[in-house]
Amino acid sequence: MGMHLQELLAIESVPDRDQSLRRAFSAYTEEIDITGYESIALTILLNLTYRKVQIDNLLDKKLAKKALNNESLLNKCIDELQWFHTHNLKYPDIRVSKQNLVVDSPMLHPLVLSSANYDRAYGWTHNSAQVNLVKLFVSYFYWQGNKCCLAEILAAQPIEVEWKAAFQSLGMQVKLFINICGRVKGFLPQVMIPDTVDRYSPQVRMPYHDGYVAVTPVVSHVLQSKIQQAAINKNGKFSQIEFTRSAAVSQLVASLGGVVKALSYPLYFNNKHHGLHDSRRLKVQNGQSVFNLIALTTTHFINALNGLIYNGNALALKQRRQQKVICIKAVRNALSEWLSPIFEWRFSIIENKSQLEQLDKISDTLEYQLLTTLDDDLPELVNPLFGVLNAMFSHDTSTQKYAFHPKLIGSIKASLKWLLSNAAIIDNSPAFHDNEEQYRYLHLRDIRVFDAQALSNPYCAGTPSLTAAWGMMHHYQRKLNNALDTNVRFTSFSWFIKDYSNVPGKKLPEMRLQGAKQNELKRPGIIDNKHCDLVFDLVIHIDGNEEDLLLIDEQPEMLKAHFPTTFAGGVMHPPELDLAINWCRLYDDENKLFEKLKRLPLSGRWVMPTKHKICDLDELLLLLNNDLKLSPIMFGYLLLDKPKKRCGSLEELHCYAEPAIGLVEYITAINIRLKGKNFYFNHGFWMLEAKEQFMLMKGV
Repeated sequence: MGMHLQELLAIESVPDRDQSLRRAFSAYTEEIDITGYESIALTILLNLTYRKVQIDNLLDKKLAKKALNNESLLNKCIDELQWFHTHNLKYPDIRVSKQNLVVDSPMLHPLVLSSANYDRAYGWTHNSAQVNLVKLFVSYFYWQGNKCCLAEILAAQPIEVEWKAAFQSLGMQVKLFINICGRVKGFLPQVMIPDTVDRYSPQVRMPYHDGYVAVTPVVSHVLQSKIQQAAINKNGKFSQIEFTRSAAVSQLVASLGGVVKALSYPLYFNNKHHGLHDSRRLKVQNGQSVFNLIALTTTHFINALNGLIYNGNALALKQRRQQKVICIKAVRNALSEWLSPIFEWRFSIIENKSQLEQLDKISDTLEYQLLTTLDDDLPELVNPLFGVLNAMFSHDTSTQKYAFHPKLIGSIKASLKWLLSNAAIIDNSPAFHDNEEQYRYLHLRDIRVFDAQALSNPYCAGTPSLTAAWGMMHHYQRKLNNALDTNVRFTSFSWFIKDYSNVPGKKLPEMRLQGAKQNELKRPGIIDNKHCDLVFDLVIHIDGNEEDLLLIDEQPEMLKAHFPTTFAGGVMHPPELDLAINWCRLYDDENKLFEKLKRLPLSGRWVMPTKHKICDLDELLLLLNNDLKLSPIMFGYLLLDKPKKRCGSLEELHCYAEPAIGLVEYITAINIRLKGKNFYFNHGFWMLEAKEQFMLMKGV
């Protein structure tokens, strides 16, 4: 619960006090407690209905009385109650008109964040000219321990005596007050769902039973306001979306001046690649390090070392054990990234024996030993490697105190031993699939996408949504089956992003037919968005009967011919001609596929499922701040109503749905290689789980 109204009333400067009060009663700040100050709160709410230039003091009781006794003004305020919403149909396209959505919260799902994690709250969007009038009824605050707005209080039964007294103190008769309560209750919508789909409302086809349903994604007012509150408190990383006609979008967006914040956790790439064998050898010859030194200075690694040192400060034995396990995993991941250039170099040499002859000039170095020692003998290099690590600690001011620290020696040595023991080039683990199961893996290499949607849903920006990857894969399946008259199923996918970059600027919309009769060729207004370019590999698991799979084996050129051209709203291309050898290849042997995958470049990241449960936004931000490998991403949709026939729908059935935020983990190719083939095939794939109440991505 936030501060009490009494604290703000103590501010002596009227302009400063008014500014603080306006913020306190806005949707982008934490709600203020007004218990015991109902009359003053009512005065402020009434004065907020005036424009800023019309009022010099929000505590002006005369102006508040004038507003309360202005029947025309009060009628307009009450009329706008019918445009209260729980989910905003006009976000981000204000051309959606005369529609409103008020629904109960969707199903609560433990692995995603949505409005279901919070109590229902109203927002408003309608005629931008009335944006100030709605502040009387839609401004939220705490009263007697509950979060509510004036509309909800007046609509409740029995009538609260404190508010009855507050209205009387401003000159309203009891009879008129009871009349207003009845009108507010009658106008305040409990459930309101449009019967038609507006032509400017987006629609997405999703699987439903044996066919498809058209889904219109809508943004939740309460979750969006919570994200704005977190941005004001600087609790995470955010990017901003700008609206030129903010009052027409919603009262929340208007109060922010048209600048809305979204979670922003884009995938960071260190563009310093370590792929040149000769450059590494020359570095070692010149006394320079080829280890990834950046991995030793990250905040996450430093926090893990501190956690191991001060582990005894935890209250309970169970807490100490949990903290130690978390810290050891973080240390191991950081050390694997520190060693990754050496591992990558070693794997390259083992697969290309001729490079050994070029290493004679560095034969007296630890790097040479790490490159040439047999797999079984690698753990014997733990002590010299430990010495090099601590020497690097001592050369940096941020890590000096951790060099040869007695509480770190055991854990760091154990982590180094584990990494060296698991660096074998050959994985002899049994196959993941049953030998009798019919399957294929399609490996798409170096796929390029330009101007993809980086704003995967209205709440978060960064990596394009998982549902976009699934939608592209499903479209690919349909095209291939139609061309070959087969019935293969693209059941799941694994995603490795090799490169990512944000695209600056705003996109100019293309000309299209506009106007009331859609007969005028115009350019619609610019809707701010986030875009990115990326390069990725995609591994698709294919199921089907033996005849269909053999037909695909016999016609591999059809896989290339029917490759989709769009991804997440962007343009998708195969790799450039000089890199296009075997960019689209089928595998029926997991061992052969994994041999290719474990040589993927150090700079890329696998997008992996996690099992983190999310209770609210604060917990999500805490997880993101504690683990830099985690990122929020669009997971799918939670249905807000039962699919039904609606005019304007792309499919026979239509429903409104809320986008859901989930967590993914970015894991390096080296880490996947060290964890082995079975870990990858058991934990590295995504599939869509479509149920009656949700359509969400999940780990296979």
